Amino acid sequence: GLLRVAAGAGAAAGLAGGLAALSQAPIHAFPVLWIALPVLVFLLDGAVETADGGRSGRWRAAFGIGWCFGAGYFLAGLWWIGSAFLVDPLRFGWLLPIALAALSAGLGLFTGLGTLIARLLWTDGPARILALAVGLWISEYLRGHILTGFPWNALGYGLAANDTLMQAASLVGLDGMTLLAGLIFAAPAAAVGGGRAGLAT
Repeated sequence: GLLRVAAGAGAAAGLAGGLAALSQAPIHAFPVLWIALPVLVFLLDGAVETADGGRSGRWRAAFGIGWCFGAGYFLAGLWWIGSAFLVDPLRFGWLLPIALAALSAGLGLFTGLGTLIARLLWTDGPARILALAVGLWISEYLRGHILTGFPWNALGYGLAANDTLMQAASLVGLDGMTLLAGLIFAAPAAAVGGGRAGLAT
């Protein structure tokens, strides 16, 4: 199948993604990203270390972890889209879960691409934090531009929770904020090195 990821790891990634969505408006609970992104790093550590199938197996595992994280993130964070189906709930309400699940699954492909890119750059120790930040930054940029783009709920908005934090956007823009968010919030995982055993390509 598309997701050759252990069910437990996939569920953990989805839950971490859902937690990360709390950093978005209107909740703005950005400190949750200091939990969600390190969890993503550790799951990617495990995915590349234990996946069967050699290089392609590790790539599929990294993509699957990212897809699960992204699907959970968008499923929890795009709840507001469902309001359109509730204008006439008797006629369109049944479409709400289908549309939201399909949109989340589709947008999760971008996150999966981001973690796949990160996998290609993955190394032991703190440098893997930069790999993840760059991978997510590229995927968010593509999501915001392909087919006119869907820039809502970008990770960088987690750094715009108040007037003080959002000032950085005047210097680096949303794309820069996304890169910074990846670096800042995944940083706690740098204290634990990823094993080299599964990183060989």
